Amino acid sequence: MVKPIVCAALLLALLVHPAVSIIEDGSIYENYVDIGEVQPVEVYQGASKTFSVTATNHGNLCYGGVILKYPRDLPEGITIAPAESQIEPQVIDIGETVTYEITIYADENTSVGTYNIEIADNAADDPNTWRDVAVSVLAPLPPPTPVPTDKVTPVAGGIPTRPSEEARETGGKRFTDSVLFWIVVVLGVLLGIGAFMKYRGV
Repeated sequence: MVKPIVCAALLLALLVHPAVSIIEDGSIYENYVDIGEVQPVEVYQGASKTFSVTATNHGNLCYGGVILKYPRDLPEGITIAPAESQIEPQVIDIGETVTYEITIYADENTSVGTYNIEIADNAADDPNTWRDVAVSVLAPLPPPTPVPTDKVTPVAGGIPTRPSEEARETGGKRFTDSVLFWIVVVLGVLLGIGAFMKYRGV
């Protein structure tokens, strides 16, 4: 029953920084609130990257109003959000772990390279061991190069089709008319020759 009552009382002091701590069992103080290991962070110039930071209570104290602390001299072009004043204070009971979401911004002009940024907690009477976070600022990825493709030119052509019935009839009529014309011509020539020969008495 003592632990919940103590932690509830700490809620009244959340706005007081650094965070207050209470020895629950009267024993000698044992630290500590510890910031967990953070994996290396990669962020591109002109972009941001969000990651998680954990704080674990390994001691025999119940901490209230715990926020994170950042170094005052961040590398040029790098900012961290939320600001310390905007972090929601947390109550961390013995053996508990809380998580904070942190976002790192890299300006477009930030020099490419790896920077060590330290993060700590503000728990009272705690050594506030700073945890190094390796932040690598990378140049933006170049736009993908378009892959050339062979242009295929369509070849004009098609499947030959059979003439329609009307076309066949028209072609047949023309052929018949042509034959009749030449028959008339031949007959006319023959009649002319016959008349000429009769006239000469041949």
